[in-house]
Amino acid sequence: MLWLIKEGASHQVVGCNIHEEKGVHQLWVERPNGKSTKVAENKDRSAIKEIKNMIDHAIKIGDPVLELN
Repeated sequence: MLWLIKEGASHQVVGCNIHEEKGVHQLWVERPNGKSTKVAENKDRSAIKEIKNMIDHAIKIGDPVLELN
């Protein structure tokens, strides 16, 4: 499990997924309670994929906190 800190808010995260809607790519994180929260969106899929990869890596290696600026 990971604590994701972004723009002064923290979210406990167990996974993340990319969703595309009308040409905008969205990054959603799944919380331990089963609810999801959108943490980023961009028309550039590679920008969202980069954030997803950082979150996935932090979860994989067991980092307790990841801060996104």
